[in-house]
Amino acid sequence: MNVYLSTAQAKSIVLQLMQIFPEGVSLCDEDGVILSSSDTGRINRTSPLAKQCIEQANSGKPYNERVVDGNVTATPLFFKDVCVGAVLMLGDIEQIKRLTSIAKAVGESVIYQPYLKDTSQVSDIINFEFLSEWLNTPGEYSLDFYRRGLRNGIDVSQEYGVVLLDGIWNQLSAQKAVESILPHSNYYICLGNNSIVLIMRKGYDPSIIKDLSMLFNDVSFATGRTGPNLNEAFVSAQNTMFAGKRLYPESMIYDYRDFEFAYAISGLRQVQFDAKVNELFAQPIYDDLVQTLEVFFKESGNQAEVINKLYIHRNTLKYRLDRIQEITGKNPRVFEDLFYLYTAYILHKLKK
Repeated sequence: MNVYLSTAQAKSIVLQLMQIFPEGVSLCDEDGVILSSSDTGRINRTSPLAKQCIEQANSGKPYNERVVDGNVTATPLFFKDVCVGAVLMLGDIEQIKRLTSIAKAVGESVIYQPYLKDTSQVSDIINFEFLSEWLNTPGEYSLDFYRRGLRNGIDVSQEYGVVLLDGIWNQLSAQKAVESILPHSNYYICLGNNSIVLIMRKGYDPSIIKDLSMLFNDVSFATGRTGPNLNEAFVSAQNTMFAGKRLYPESMIYDYRDFEFAYAISGLRQVQFDAKVNELFAQPIYDDLVQTLEVFFKESGNQAEVINKLYIHRNTLKYRLDRIQEITGKNPRVFEDLFYLYTAYILHKLKK
């Protein structure tokens, strides 16, 4: 079924998004033609970036939620499984990354509304739009925002946390599973085709994550902080997922408390480590030494536990630790040297 955006729908979407993207926003149809824009001189022009975004989204292959060219970002809009257009956003890329879900929520709610047959469906769309804004609103909430939340049955004055699910391959079955397990007064929202965000009331039972993980294969879970601002919880969950997947790709559940330090030091881009230390982590010939060091980090230097986890002889561990010291000039048995190696390791992994 082909669905085409009307000019009226495009204008409605642009007017709403201009409040969020003051530097500029445009709405393109399924061919990448600009139907409406904050810059009226762009209307009826074809955007190559939007065409690329839409073609990728309709290819049936994995695609990026954002396609970037300079300071312009494009994100696709869907009706059911069909990409029917794209939003073009002008401005700081890092900021737009945080607001992409709002752009999608606003755009797709306008697209869906003519096809909704009852008020409950309209309510679901409004709720989706509010949840998207809640996730992406930093700082203190305005009185109007509190009131809008209450109209949607949500008390944003309470503290909430976030659990991020990434790698969803069947969105519909995932939603049903989440709805069957998620307790009352908690919410969820789908971001794109492969991610779901759970919005969890403070004090939620952590066994919910384990229950959900048993229902999904190859889906990663990342928790975020719990607090009065949901955006901070969302960002911490995103950071946890980023760090967790790079440091422990074999794991599927990542707790923010285990990765806050690692993500914090990932910002130390200007730190220069000894070339021999960098070589240890970069050269495949040292993989067995790096694996040993990884377990050494996890076990806080407890050699008995390292031997047990790696199923190696104590002489093998001694040889490997001596070899690491020989290559890097840093002795893993000494706390300061071990911390130096750990910091270099974290930055190496997170720069990949």
